[in-house]
Amino acid sequence: MTVSKRINEIFHNWDKEAFRAMHHPDYMFIREFEMVTVNDHIETLDQAMKDGYDVHKRWTTIHENDYVSELRWEEGNEVVTHVSLLKEGLLWRGFVNRAEKI
Repeated sequence: MTVSKRINEIFHNWDKEAFRAMHHPDYMFIREFEMVTVNDHIETLDQAMKDGYDVHKRWTTIHENDYVSELRWEEGNEVVTHVSLLKEGLLWRGFVNRAEKI
């Protein structure tokens, strides 16, 4: 099963520990001018999911192979692209780009 399909299943039946298990121990999320640790990233997503965040219902897998996964969705007037670099079959680095819809 691909990484994006596993993540999608985890999000549809939110499971914080299964989400944690998808991350490489060296995972970092790069957000603008800061790097977020795996624990902070998981806690942020866990709270967002508890608050009703439904991104998993809107994203589309654009590209995926053994090294990278690219998801895209719309939020308001923005197109959001989330790229994950993979290492040993796990999420290793995450990046998000938000661009105004054209």
